Amino acid sequence: MSIRNVCRAAFVAIGWACVALIRVSAADDSQATTEVDDVRPAAASAAEPLARAFSARAAASYLDKTARDWVQTRRCAACHTIPPFLMARPFLPARGQESAEVRAFVERVVIDQLEAEPKLPPDAISAVNVQVATALAINDRLTTGKLHPVTRLALDRIWTRQRDDGSWEWPFRDVPPIKIDEHYGVTLAALGVGMAPDGYAESEAARAGLAKIRRYLIAHPAVSLHQQAMLTWASVHVEQLMLPRERTAVIDKLLAAQRPDGGWSLASLVENVAGQERVTLAITELQSRAGYGKEFLIYVGRGEPYTSSLASDGYATGFAIYVARQSGVPIDDARLARGVVWLKTNQRDSGRWFTPSQGNHTQHYIANAGTAFAVMALSECDALR
Repeated sequence: MSIRNVCRAAFVAIGWACVALIRVSAADDSQATTEVDDVRPAAASAAEPLARAFSARAAASYLDKTARDWVQTRRCAACHTIPPFLMARPFLPARGQESAEVRAFVERVVIDQLEAEPKLPPDAISAVNVQVATALAINDRLTTGKLHPVTRLALDRIWTRQRDDGSWEWPFRDVPPIKIDEHYGVTLAALGVGMAPDGYAESEAARAGLAKIRRYLIAHPAVSLHQQAMLTWASVHVEQLMLPRERTAVIDKLLAAQRPDGGWSLASLVENVAGQERVTLAITELQSRAGYGKEFLIYVGRGEPYTSSLASDGYATGFAIYVARQSGVPIDDARLARGVVWLKTNQRDSGRWFTPSQGNHTQHYIANAGTAFAVMALSECDALR
């Protein structure tokens, strides 16, 4: 019997049984379940009030509610909501019905090859492959510590879509930091393979795929600070991606990007004006506005350039702290301590951390990934209490 049929049989037999797990309730934050009601999560907004006090339980409830809603209404396994959920949720207590439901949904995407649902364009299929495989691999590492057969299937499948240059076809939607270019997908794939349990990176397919990834990264050096930080994170788990001195230099730049209030801004991680071959009148006009470099930066995509606020946000702050900790920055580093204070005082009433969408997008879905990274960063700093 093929591995796909074995996985499908196992999925039918026990996969959806996980969805029926009974919620366990308790009185305090350390053991409390995240009771998720039937109300859809409110849209992310910068106007949402700050929470009176930090609550890990509220963060778990928000992640559970949002992921369940995404699975039930969007039927989409990739991008800014489901993969970050699988990566962050194990750090929080009382993983119950929602975690099982999301995991079961993602496994079904792999087993039944549903990467193109819901009617995704061709350039998004590889992105779903890579994001799902990486999320499952990290989830395995943080939960059972064993590589699940479905995760192995997902990882093996990414190599079938890897291009000769080592990259994957990737959607360009002018939505930093995820949907901009192939570089994100390459480092994300490397990360998933490197973090996969049971020595998956030593398999024949993985070794060949990683060799292509290394060649791609030599030919396409990381440009933005976010690209450099993603590469740094992956290099912690995959050999021969960066030299130690290169990793140190990126972490120094990442920590230097900290805002005066202790947080980080996504705009400072993705601004790309310096790399533009041509300076248009639109860019010059934006650069001449009051506040450029202090209150906002500029991003140039396929369309017109746009301004990005330099206000601290959940994604950049959580991401910067987490990557720094993964790279060996000590937990008592004063810069990380200030970042932790920012995170613990900027959670919103819903339990999320707000991050604005870049460009002309207004849904702010990146706040879902931002909430996940905030949780991961607090956990790495022993600050989830």
